[in-house]
Amino acid sequence: MRERLIHQRDKPIIEMKILDLETWPRNNAFEFFNRYETPQFNICANVTITQTLRFLQNNGLNRFTAIMWLVCHTANGIRELRYRIRGESVVEHDVVHPSFTWLNNDNTLTFCMAEYHPDVRAFFHRVQDSVNGINPNPMLADQQTMDNILYISCLPWVNFTSISHPTKMDETRAIPRISWGKFTKEGKEWTMPVSLQLHHGLADGYHSGLFFDTLQSLLDEPKKINWPL
Repeated sequence: MRERLIHQRDKPIIEMKILDLETWPRNNAFEFFNRYETPQFNICANVTITQTLRFLQNNGLNRFTAIMWLVCHTANGIRELRYRIRGESVVEHDVVHPSFTWLNNDNTLTFCMAEYHPDVRAFFHRVQDSVNGINPNPMLADQQTMDNILYISCLPWVNFTSISHPTKMDETRAIPRISWGKFTKEGKEWTMPVSLQLHHGLADGYHSGLFFDTLQSLLDEPKKINWPL
């Protein structure tokens, strides 16, 4: 069954379908892991960013926005990363959008929301509009009421090998958390740690591997992307 909801003004239209749990192949795994107090698993791995980093630097492109598009584009291409939990149901969104943290001038954090678009040029404009609209006196309060999102964060100061995220004991725990860290040179190559946290009832290690493999393929060939040059 498909639904189309307009959640709020200025927010993306929510298009999704409700899964038939009786025929859904993952139903047994979902019922098993969804009973856990902490059903999430987190995988951190280094990706090689040499080609993309060089391309972004040579063309003066914002690295944060570029990497955010790459991880959002990758996540949107994997159905399991678009699954969410609503009560006793599991839904599959057509598209999911980044809800990302932004560092203010006083080193405090605020939340931003941008609408994902497969056209990276359109995405760059939407992220800039979101950042331009930040409240000059932000409150660090969880005002997210949608679930067709990805939680995105960046720790450019840390070459981390593991990471944990605060998670509420509600349906938002099904939302993937994606983070990346400091660029580090290893020999002739530049690497970057990436963390992916998923609900184990909705996805497995296979889907994490698919995420990292797809992301690496994009990072290896940045010239194939229609960047806003």
